[in-house]
Amino acid sequence: MASGLESGSSSGQPFTISANNGSSVNAPIVTGNTIGAIHLHRVPSSAAPQHTSPSGPRMSSVHDFLKTYKKDLETRMGNLRPILSDLSHVGVLSEEEREDIDFKTTSTKKNEALLIMVIKKGKTAQEQFYQALKKADPYLVEDLEGSTTS
Repeated sequence: MASGLESGSSSGQPFTISANNGSSVNAPIVTGNTIGAIHLHRVPSSAAPQHTSPSGPRMSSVHDFLKTYKKDLETRMGNLRPILSDLSHVGVLSEEEREDIDFKTTSTKKNEALLIMVIKKGKTAQEQFYQALKKADPYLVEDLEGSTTS
């Protein structure tokens, strides 16, 4: 939302541009070779709206979810194919990494290898894993997250 000087007008007043989160910017007016001041007003972080992901874990982060439930995930994840496919599709896993997982002899070792790879790759890979797991086995995720509130 802009107010003040309209394009082509000569009143010399700066624009005030407001964002939905309450912050605003006074945009400079250029007249000849001079530029007016820029002022940025921010809403204090305590007053800013809190953005929580409805698709994220109930814990403080996906990393905490993986750290807390790593052993459970190693033993309880079932069919990895849809998870591996999703992670390959978004570029988290290479074909070679998928093969490394497939060559493991037991499902627990496959699960462990996948979790180690994802954890080492950082937050973005961990979030992609969480979304793929939630899509492939929503009841497992629900059961694990529900166990923190019991």
